[in-house]
Amino acid sequence: MGYFEAEEPRRKSPGRPRKYGEQIKIYEWFEHLELFERLECTIYGKVEVVSITSLDLLWKPTAGLIRFVLAVTKRGLVILMCSDLNQDTVGALELYCARVRIETMFDMLKNLMGVFRYRFWTEGLPRHSRKPRKNKFLKKPMSSNQIKKVKCCFALYERFVMTGAIALGLLQLVSVKYEISVWKEFKGYLRTKSRNLPSERTVKFVVANLLVRDLFSLTPGAVIHKIQEYVFKKNAVEPECQEPI
Repeated sequence: MGYFEAEEPRRKSPGRPRKYGEQIKIYEWFEHLELFERLECTIYGKVEVVSITSLDLLWKPTAGLIRFVLAVTKRGLVILMCSDLNQDTVGALELYCARVRIETMFDMLKNLMGVFRYRFWTEGLPRHSRKPRKNKFLKKPMSSNQIKKVKCCFALYERFVMTGAIALGLLQLVSVKYEISVWKEFKGYLRTKSRNLPSERTVKFVVANLLVRDLFSLTPGAVIHKIQEYVFKKNAVEPECQEPI
């Protein structure tokens, strides 16, 4: 349910001027397809011609203008809401269709790479309820020394997640560049192969087996050799956030 902006009154009258004009049911706009444009748009990786239009309407929950993008696609009717009143209609629809890839990436980061399973904590950060009712009850560190430790702790969070994201990108790169070699080394069981390109999970399975095999080898490869150098190096350079937290 949206509203057009109210027209300015011809004569000033007592009281606050009207803000909301004529009310409109967004879904009923699809009954006027003559007002839509037919444009090419990439829908989930495939180019198709869609009927699309946009309306800038007042929406009461935000008390401001919202751009409503309406489209008729082969998959059905689509209604999108955007706070950017300059957003292109086709661009908004294509960004919406790209959400599947974004959600898939987060699923891989969470369940395959475990990037959100960090266990870094500091006593400088006050304890809070896991289900706080209001943010106004949040507590801040008491001293400047605690603030320094909290910043260091948050930096560790970001580094941990970023390292996992880089590792996921490397798995994808290996999948694209060494497709045949990955399938050759894969010893697992797949009921059906959905595609020729191995998934990130398949590549991780292969790489993990190769590293374990190389770890117990009498002549380890370059990767294991570098890991051993790092672990057994006596005069390792201390990182900036090495102080106990």
